[in-house]
Amino acid sequence: MLAVFTLSLLSCYKDGAATGKKKKQHQTEEKMVAKEIRYVSVVGLGLMGTPIASLLMKAGYPVKGFDIVKKQVSNLVPLGLTPAKSAKDAARGADLVILSMPNWDALLQAVEGKNGVLEGSHKGQIVIDTSTSPPWESVAMAKKLASKGIEWMDVPISGSSAQARVGNMVFMVGGKRSVFEKVKPVLDRIGKKTVYVGKHGDGATMKLVINHTLYLNQAAAIEGLVLGLKAGLDPQILFDVITSGAASSDLLLSRGKDMIAGNFTPKGPARLAIKDLRLSLETAKQLGVMLP
Repeated sequence: MLAVFTLSLLSCYKDGAATGKKKKQHQTEEKMVAKEIRYVSVVGLGLMGTPIASLLMKAGYPVKGFDIVKKQVSNLVPLGLTPAKSAKDAARGADLVILSMPNWDALLQAVEGKNGVLEGSHKGQIVIDTSTSPPWESVAMAKKLASKGIEWMDVPISGSSAQARVGNMVFMVGGKRSVFEKVKPVLDRIGKKTVYVGKHGDGATMKLVINHTLYLNQAAAIEGLVLGLKAGLDPQILFDVITSGAASSDLLLSRGKDMIAGNFTPKGPARLAIKDLRLSLETAKQLGVMLP
């Protein structure tokens, strides 16, 4: 009887010790990202990175920035940007590193290349990717950085560069919920909405869904407007009716008049749109979805 009691007591002690160990480990992990985000770095000061850095500075954050095009950096120095000599230099000491890259190859170079982000990172640092990236690559990067104690989040943006300049951006976040809660207050200061989509890669997937839908909407809008104009419909009446009925969309409201006038001034590089569509088609292929 005494032996049974002793074994039970030992079992309870072991269970309690194990639970305590897990709790302590969990608290340690939480503590690594519990610190308030105060210092932010932006790597990639292009069409989206520049407005992101500008809005962060307007919101009161000390911002360090880097871009391989030195003029992109110097343009922001008068606004308060601290210039970084490299991605490594930008990452050093930052609580949050924001990446804004044209493609995944450029991102890999900025993160893993010589003088890259990883060379200047520290445990507990949060790195977010606002680019349009392959979801599967983002998942792999999250695992790789987690082994180094660094938190990775895919945080692509819905919105053009013009919308970004006025803070009209929607951030779609994939990754740990606990880390999302840390970056949300920062993103809320520079965008209009921050949405937790789900696990690592889900934010990147959501961006592909949005871009695919947007480009198809644009093609349909142009075809419909051309049909109406070729049929001799009054351009103003055509615009008023199509934007008042079931076929209306934000795209038509913002670009419809330019389309009717034949003004197709690019809003961004066509190569990026092609890259985005290739990613959505590759994702669809992996999922067994027939597109387009």
